[in-house]
Amino acid sequence: MDLRQLEVFEAIMRSGSVSAAARELGLTQSAVSRILARFEAQLGALLFARVNGRLSPTRHANGALPQARGILEAVSALQAMSDNAGSKRRDLTFVTVPSLSYELIPAVLRDFLKACPDVRFGFDVRTTEATVDAMVRSEAEFALVALPVSHPTLTATPLFRTSSCVVMPKGHRLAALSKIGPQDLARERMIFLLRRQPTRQLIEDAFHRAGLQPEICVETSNVATACRCASEGLGVAVVNAMMAGYSATPNLAIRPFEPRIHHTVALIEQAGRERSPELSLFIDCLTAEVRQKFASLALPLDILKPNHSGTEYLGS
Repeated sequence: MDLRQLEVFEAIMRSGSVSAAARELGLTQSAVSRILARFEAQLGALLFARVNGRLSPTRHANGALPQARGILEAVSALQAMSDNAGSKRRDLTFVTVPSLSYELIPAVLRDFLKACPDVRFGFDVRTTEATVDAMVRSEAEFALVALPVSHPTLTATPLFRTSSCVVMPKGHRLAALSKIGPQDLARERMIFLLRRQPTRQLIEDAFHRAGLQPEICVETSNVATACRCASEGLGVAVVNAMMAGYSATPNLAIRPFEPRIHHTVALIEQAGRERSPELSLFIDCLTAEVRQKFASLALPLDILKPNHSGTEYLGS
């Protein structure tokens, strides 16, 4: 079994045909077919069946794909390490969630690279669960996610604490209020995050204590999508204010939700790993950007900035 077999298998799975995989890899179709046949023989399993003239992956192929991609990604990372061995460039890799990736991270990288232009960034965007999995597998140096996160091989350093907010179009009747509670939302169509989100139940509990049942019209997995739905007039969203601040479009209004439901965004690192100077600079740039953003939004924010003597609490 060799890397070329894994490359051919992965290309066929991704493209859906031998001919497309051959074009991508610069090989003839017959060469790709021979390499695939050898791979199947070594695995002792049929990877593709022909259905209505098209290749259809078998259960063996679907089971083998994650392992094949993992090996190819690991080899690629080792090759990159080898290529950069003599370079003064420093690589900084991290993972975050969609709602922080679109506006916040590019702004932080802009400021970081002004101060330290020789660093090369690689960041992936995943769900919170997949982000934690990536850190457990040491696929990145750090991650930015909302708590809670708990794993024995990881440490979480709280950076920012905010609360839930209500997101709606600027012309909405509730935009005139300085803060919004369940009673104000009694007749509104609501946009909530999925029930697996830890604060979802707390938001519903706030409605229930007010004797109300929220009329949920949209459930989604991330704040950015919830804000986009609100922008399209699908309903009013109750979400994490920090992520909403970096996901909302100019036509949206953001108001604090009462009672307060807190959200904490944290830095996730491998336990016992020494923090690099580059990561410390990243945290400084991140803190400066978030402080400036929330000053313009006039939303409550606590900056929990780690320092050498402990944790400094800066309320906005």
